[in-house]
Amino acid sequence: MLKMAGLGFTRLPRAVLPIYGTTLADTLGYTLMIPLLPVIVRQYHATDLMAGAMLSIPALCSTIAAPVWGTVSDRIGRKPVIIAAQILSLLGYLLLALSHSLALVFLSRIVSGCGGGSLGAVESYVADVTQPEQRAFAYSLYGAVFGVAFIIGPAVSGTLLHDGVALPFFFATGLEAINIIFTALFVPRQTKSTQRRISISESLEAAAMPGVRGVLIRQFLFIFAVVTFMANFSLFVDKTLHVSIAQAAYLLAATGAVGGLVLLAGVTPLARRIGDARTSQLGLLISTAGYVLLIFAHWGWAFTVGLVVWAVGAATAEPSLTTLLTKRADRSKRGAVMGISDAVNSAAMIVGPAIGSAMVGVQAPLVCGLSALASGVALFIHHDSKIGLGLWRNHRQAARR
Repeated sequence: MLKMAGLGFTRLPRAVLPIYGTTLADTLGYTLMIPLLPVIVRQYHATDLMAGAMLSIPALCSTIAAPVWGTVSDRIGRKPVIIAAQILSLLGYLLLALSHSLALVFLSRIVSGCGGGSLGAVESYVADVTQPEQRAFAYSLYGAVFGVAFIIGPAVSGTLLHDGVALPFFFATGLEAINIIFTALFVPRQTKSTQRRISISESLEAAAMPGVRGVLIRQFLFIFAVVTFMANFSLFVDKTLHVSIAQAAYLLAATGAVGGLVLLAGVTPLARRIGDARTSQLGLLISTAGYVLLIFAHWGWAFTVGLVVWAVGAATAEPSLTTLLTKRADRSKRGAVMGISDAVNSAAMIVGPAIGSAMVGVQAPLVCGLSALASGVALFIHHDSKIGLGLWRNHRQAARR
C-alpha cells in the first residue's frame, strides 16, 4: 500500500504504482518531441503550418482511436490494450528516428498518435483498482506524473540533441521498450468484464448521460484553455516579457513544481472536505483568475503571481474533473466513457494550439484572454449540463460526491 506519511493522504494499492511508471514513460516519449520541432522544420525545409501539424496529427489520431481503445479495454481488460498501444508508440518513435523524409515523419506521428489513444484505458485502470475514497488522491498523483514528464522531457531532448536529432527518438524507442517489459511484468491483469459487450454507439450514449455529459463539456473547455496557453507559452513570454528560452524553461519548471505541490498536498484533503464537484469548480475559478491576471501582466513579478495562481487552479481542477467523471460513469462502461474522455481531451489538443498561435500573432495577451473565456464558460456550466455558477449550487449534494 502507498501512503504519504504525515500528510493525511489515503493509502493506495500497490497496483497503481506500475501504471504511474508506464504513464511517465509514455508521456516522456511525447514531450521529447516538443523542443525538436524547429530542428525538424529546418532539416526538412518544412513550413510552420507543417510543424503545427506534427502536434495536431497525433492528437487527431488519438481522438479517433480513444473510444475504440476504451471499448476494447472493457471487453478484454485494460492491460492488453495498454501494451498494444505502447507497441504502436514504440514503432512510431523508431520510425521517426530512422526517417529521412517529411512523409516518414508524418507517418510516424500517425502511428504514435494511434498508440496515444489508450489513456482512457489507463485512467479506467486507476479507477478499477482504487476505492472511491482513494480516487481523488490517485488521480492527483496521475496528474503529477504528467507534470513531471512535461518538465523532464524537453530538458532531456535538448541535452541529447547535441549528438544529433535522431538520438532523442532512439532514446524514446528504448524507453518505450523498457516500458512494455515493465508493463508486462508488473502491471496486474484486471479481470475482463462479464457484462454484455458495449458498442461504440452505446459508449456514446453512456457519455451523453446528463451527469457524464456535463463533466465532459467542462473537461473539454478546461483542457482547451490549458493547451491553448501552454502550447504558446514560449512565444507569449517572448513577446510580453522578452525573456530567453532558458528563462522561459525556468518559469515552466517553477510552475510545474507549484502545480505538483498542490496536486500532492492540497487536492485530496480539499475534495474530502467539499466534494469533487465543488473542488473542480473552485479550481476552474482560480485558473480563470490566473488567466485574467496574465492578460495584464507586463512585468516580472506580476506575471509570476498570475502564473502561480493559474498553476494552483489548473492543478486543482484537473484531477477533480477526472475523479468526478469516473464516479458518474457506469462501472461496466467506464472504460468506454474514459476513452471518450480521452478523445475529448485530444480534440482540445488539436484546436487549442493552432488557435492560440493565431491569437499570439495578432496580440500576445489575446491567448490568455481566450483561455480565460474557455475556463470561465466551464465554470458557469453545472456538472449536470445546466448553466449557472455550480460552485455555489447544490452544495450539500456536491459535498457528498
